[in-house]
Amino acid sequence: MPELSVLLGTALAGVVAGAAMQSQLVHLRYRLEDEHHLPKRSAVWIIPVTGVLTMLLWAILAPGFPPFIPATYVVAGWVMVALAFIDLDVHRLPDKIQLPAYPVLAALLAVCSHLTGDWGALLRAGICGAALWLFYFLLIFVLPAGSIGFGDVKLAGLLGMLLGWLTWSHIIIATMATFLIGGVVAAALLVTRRKGRKDEFAYGPSMLLGAVVAIASPLFLRSLL
Repeated sequence: MPELSVLLGTALAGVVAGAAMQSQLVHLRYRLEDEHHLPKRSAVWIIPVTGVLTMLLWAILAPGFPPFIPATYVVAGWVMVALAFIDLDVHRLPDKIQLPAYPVLAALLAVCSHLTGDWGALLRAGICGAALWLFYFLLIFVLPAGSIGFGDVKLAGLLGMLLGWLTWSHIIIATMATFLIGGVVAAALLVTRRKGRKDEFAYGPSMLLGAVVAIASPLFLRSLL
């Protein structure tokens, strides 16, 4: 576990990054023309969530890897927070963010493998990214309409790369956690009548939270043992 001063420093960096993201997202520039009528969503949670997420990712990944690797996952986490906010707001994950993220993430993970000498991790990341993309693509035709969208499919590919670079088990844990979280959220929305059975709801945040659970699972297991 990194020293407390280091963790506090990473949390502060996350707070600064969260404040910068919030200042941009509140302008709603990502909204399409037919989305401007939607009510404005509160973005106050972005700053504390980004701070906590940054500290958590650094605490988990820094002890076993060179600094570049936890830094890569931290920056990816910042992007995921922005995507979660956008998905909650308009139920859409913009291609302008996700599509360029593929080559950028591939390049960053290649550097990570160069630093560790583990090129098998890069191959595993590619396989897991493709597999999770295909899995979510097939879910579009299996689950009720509106449950999964093509934006979620593209997000699945990115998460598959990030998680797959770590281990195979991260993919399994993340997928199980995502379905559990998504099911609980969907049930809560139905019970509270905030959503109907035929309404769309943002599945991206459940996917992102599932990924965080998978990355954090070794830390939780160590604390229990």
